[in-house]
Amino acid sequence: MKPLKHIFLFLITLYFVSCRSDNDTVVNPNLNHNYAGLAVGNFVIYNVDSIAYDDVTASVSTSQFQIKEKIESQLVDLEGDNSYRIERYRKEKDSINWVLIDVWSSKLVSTNYQKVEENVRFIKLVFPIRANKTWNGNIKNNLGEQQYYFSAVHQPAIIGGFPLDSVSTVSQIEDINLISENLFEEKFATNIGMVYKRELSRKRDSLSGAWLGTDVTMTLATYGKE
Repeated sequence: MKPLKHIFLFLITLYFVSCRSDNDTVVNPNLNHNYAGLAVGNFVIYNVDSIAYDDVTASVSTSQFQIKEKIESQLVDLEGDNSYRIERYRKEKDSINWVLIDVWSSKLVSTNYQKVEENVRFIKLVFPIRANKTWNGNIKNNLGEQQYYFSAVHQPAIIGGFPLDSVSTVSQIEDINLISENLFEEKFATNIGMVYKRELSRKRDSLSGAWLGTDVTMTLATYGKE
């Protein structure tokens, strides 16, 4: 009778698994994890345009340089998850030398993609990627709640001269008025990762006042594997 008992228990288990709600299981196996672009050896180089506004001198200064982010190795973090060490290099416009400036990290779990920048952890993406889906990008840090959302998903785009088949855009902050402008946005492409980023944050005391703040844009220059 033991084989029949085992078969009965198997059928009961199968029944309850099949009856789980959508909140318990993901029906679509394609969770879009490839938007994170995580693989040891992968690198992305960005052209960076930086604008600084000084309200004291009413001046505007600009600079251009490149940032390279390379996934150097994989390790297991304190939560027991696979994590990736990201080495970040900077190259000045008139130089051929890359200088190591930061070591960041990132990891991919079933529901989200996390990145630690300057010891602050952000939820960059949530899965599966769906239009207008929202989440708290700061839930893993102490910066206060910040609602991110997908303003565009799975769209073809040309970024940095590269035709990309599928790009999803994350709007992080969008608060624009006559005396304050805050716009933070990132774009991700399948099998590459982040391909565009803009961080605009400036303010002024009055409509005729000079701006104080920065406007930094990172655009895909090239990518590959080393």
